[in-house]
Amino acid sequence: MKYLIGIVLLSLSLLSYSQDSDFNSLIYEVKNNLLEVKTGGETYTQELELLNYSVLKYTLIEVNEKGDRKEESFEFNVADLDPYVVREETKKDIIYLSMTVGNGQKFIKKYEDGEVKGYEESISMVTKDIDNARILKDLIKKAIPLAKAIMSKKLSVNTYDEMANWLTKNIVNAESSGKTYNQTLYKQEDFPANFRFVQTVVTSKSSQEKQYIFNLSDININSLKFNISGSSFSLDFKTNRKQKVIKVLEDSAPKGFEDEIEIFTNNVEEARDLKNILTKAVPLSDEMVKSSIPRFESMNTALEYLGKHVQNIDYGDESLEQLIEGDCLMELTLIDADAKSTKKIVSTFNLIDINKDLIDYDVSSDKMFVEFSTKESLDLMKRFENDEFDGYGDDLKIYVENVEIARRIKASLEGLIKICERDYVDPFADMNISQKINWLTMNLGEARIGDKTVNQTFERLDESDTEKIKLIKLEVNTKGSTEEIFEFNFADINLKSIQYKIGSKTLSISFETKFKEDIIKYYKNGEIENYQDGFELSMTDIETARNVILVFNHIIAELNE
Repeated sequence: MKYLIGIVLLSLSLLSYSQDSDFNSLIYEVKNNLLEVKTGGETYTQELELLNYSVLKYTLIEVNEKGDRKEESFEFNVADLDPYVVREETKKDIIYLSMTVGNGQKFIKKYEDGEVKGYEESISMVTKDIDNARILKDLIKKAIPLAKAIMSKKLSVNTYDEMANWLTKNIVNAESSGKTYNQTLYKQEDFPANFRFVQTVVTSKSSQEKQYIFNLSDININSLKFNISGSSFSLDFKTNRKQKVIKVLEDSAPKGFEDEIEIFTNNVEEARDLKNILTKAVPLSDEMVKSSIPRFESMNTALEYLGKHVQNIDYGDESLEQLIEGDCLMELTLIDADAKSTKKIVSTFNLIDINKDLIDYDVSSDKMFVEFSTKESLDLMKRFENDEFDGYGDDLKIYVENVEIARRIKASLEGLIKICERDYVDPFADMNISQKINWLTMNLGEARIGDKTVNQTFERLDESDTEKIKLIKLEVNTKGSTEEIFEFNFADINLKSIQYKIGSKTLSISFETKFKEDIIKYYKNGEIENYQDGFELSMTDIETARNVILVFNHIIAELNE
């Protein structure tokens, strides 16, 4: 087996050598057929140099009758040429061999008298006559597939580590349009596939440094594109979903987050190689990042991981202290302090109410955070500001230093939600219908809402009849009191109508009869009133409200069997 592998490798090596040799021979022939050309008023001389791999530099020197000299040079990769548009063109007294880059891309670097003038999509060689043009055309067309084969094996890097090392070594300084770009890429050891790209733009008048901290796994490889402007050539890429997850520092000061990076190069080949390596490295980095985040099976492990990543943050003129505690019932504390004030916000919520599919990270006002919200956007999060009740909401934010912390908080919240959903025990599952009704009669009690107090009690109308029930509501405020009584059958309540009704600072549960029939007997302050089609229960505790809804569902479902 080893012998067979050795033969295969040797064969590939010989094939590669043969392709290189054949290409070099063709280019030698091209060079020999670049002749001096004289026209009515000019003399043209030509030079051809093989720079590396399949990259050539073609130089055309024009001298007129007065002795004025003009020199143009073109750097291009034979592999980029479209073989179908290599053709002869006649312009006045010269026959040219015209060559164009595939898809009209401006990959040909042009120099005039030694100065870079930009990038073009086509190049024309001067020929002596039609026979000379045809010879050159045939040679170039034969060289194109060999050049493509040479380029296909140019970068022999296969593993992620090899690619990461290549990137750090081959992102280099570049110059264009009167600017110097000092560029260095560093591997960050804190998280897998994390990098710091330092770019200093130097002009004759100024210098500015920008640092970009980013993860390869966040790059959208479909966004990798070449930017060509004047004499500058660069590779630009954006993040997945154009999320602003690249942390930026300007002259070492934090400047928020961005969604793209532009790396300047000295030529097409540097940019092409960089694009090819990134295209290979990004999928590998994605797997590395995913495997670095644990899969959570136990509550304690997930809570510990979450707590470790919920951290305090210092923004300079503002500081955030954050603490998350609990299990499935959680409490998030945020203390936001600046020079003028301190605000403490405490939010309580149940993880089984959170929509795990909508947990995401985002940026606003240069602050990154993980945001999560409730299922169906129900306001099931209770909020206190400076120890005063401040109402109900449907979403929360945990602030983070960078995307690495964000993705780990996101993962731990998703894991905790799965655990809470998996381990949830229905408190009424083992009760009979009589026990469920008894629970209802014993667990409402008093609700204080603003300046009023509401006492609510369920009582059985007939101990022998589990279907009939009576609700007594006594509301007391500074102006007096109001008593309401609702008598109804459980089975007459529409199951789908039982739902939370939440205002900015109020929580209640609404009930309606089937088909909204007016069949609930109603008394107000001891006087019989018109029949009603529904009623509400005032609540202050979300967990009690959840169980009231659940027990009603149990009772009604059993009675409807």
